[in-house]
Amino acid sequence: MTVRSQFISRFFFITVLSAFAFQCKMADLNNPGDPLSEEFAKRSVFAEFVRYFLLEKALPDGLVLLLTKNVVPYEAGFRIYRVDPELGLTNEYDSDIRAANTAAFPGCDPVRIAVPPSSRDIVTFTGTSSNHLVVHRYGTDRSLSLLQDQTGLGSPNMITFDSTGTTMYHINAGVDPNTVNRSYRDNITGSISMNNAGSYPFGVGCSPVSIRTSDTDGIIFIATTVGAQLGINVHKKTGTDTTFHVGGAPFDPADNPTQNNNICLVEPSRFLYMTSVNPTFPIYGFRYDSGGNMQVLPSSPFSPDSSYSAAASVDNFSTSLTLDPNGKFAAVLYGAGGTNYLRILAVDGYTGNLTPTEQKLSVGNAPKHIVWDKSGKFIYLVSDTGGTTNKFQLEYFKFSQDGTLTKGVNSPITFSNMSGDFTPRDLKSIQRYYH
Repeated sequence: MTVRSQFISRFFFITVLSAFAFQCKMADLNNPGDPLSEEFAKRSVFAEFVRYFLLEKALPDGLVLLLTKNVVPYEAGFRIYRVDPELGLTNEYDSDIRAANTAAFPGCDPVRIAVPPSSRDIVTFTGTSSNHLVVHRYGTDRSLSLLQDQTGLGSPNMITFDSTGTTMYHINAGVDPNTVNRSYRDNITGSISMNNAGSYPFGVGCSPVSIRTSDTDGIIFIATTVGAQLGINVHKKTGTDTTFHVGGAPFDPADNPTQNNNICLVEPSRFLYMTSVNPTFPIYGFRYDSGGNMQVLPSSPFSPDSSYSAAASVDNFSTSLTLDPNGKFAAVLYGAGGTNYLRILAVDGYTGNLTPTEQKLSVGNAPKHIVWDKSGKFIYLVSDTGGTTNKFQLEYFKFSQDGTLTKGVNSPITFSNMSGDFTPRDLKSIQRYYH
């Protein structure tokens, strides 16, 4: 919907409401404090108009694909595929692919990338052989600048940011048990520096696979795997530098599911979803309170399909579930009857229930790294063609706010051979922000 149409619809609503109320009471037409007055209506419409333009908006602009090549010549780095705001992904890309180097970017086997909120910075973790944290900035003119390349943050492999983009939480896999470190990020320069104090770093057990934070309630969630159990560590912030481990142990949904990966949050409703590789109901849903106390949703776990038969690929802790920016829909990857699918689930804002919609499209082999861009317009994923072609490919889908899912006009886009070429490691969208 255009800005103009939104403005007109709101103006029409306020006008009709005022006219109806006028039948009951004569308004003081020039009194802005009288809800029935003409002046009040004018100011209300203007306030809505101003509020809309002050909101930060995201326009699809790029898709960052982290790559490694484990054959001669050894190379690694990323490509940024350009995204048309209307048509979606294109074949054009900018890149920083270099020879493998343990002393600097890109390392030998980079494991993760992240894009801080409201920014065009790309943060790369280069992996255990080098343990570098590297920051690039992707300009609106599509220039690419290297801002920082440093060590000293342990062996980072998981990452999340607060909503301001100034606080970064990251897993240090180089100690046992693994810990959560805290770092400070300068929004202007993009530089990142360790900022541990008080409770930081704190231990989170073995093999963390996902980390998320709720700014609204000051909670850090970390999913870990201990044996066959899926556990979620919940740490409540109690001060600037202090946290409290809620319950003193990972929260376990009690039916002993096996782990897949990712945590997704709907902060306004305090819902948390976690994927597993259960044979029939792979998505667990939870409700948490402001103190971080967790409970399983009454209808959890959920299944995306009555024919569900297999989880999506889980290599490198790849994601199989993502939420739209408004928290009204979820997109999930799964297998059924030998075919892989992407399906949209509706999120009930009151109960938290996930209900499969009719929006279900087939995707390639071993789908993974699903991403819903911040504009809510496109869903991206990595898959492969298998068979005789054996190519890795990017697939993307266009999502309308009425809940309709359609395949992108340029989808799929192949980017490498499955052997003797680049292997995908992670995928993140990047936006152009405006007011």
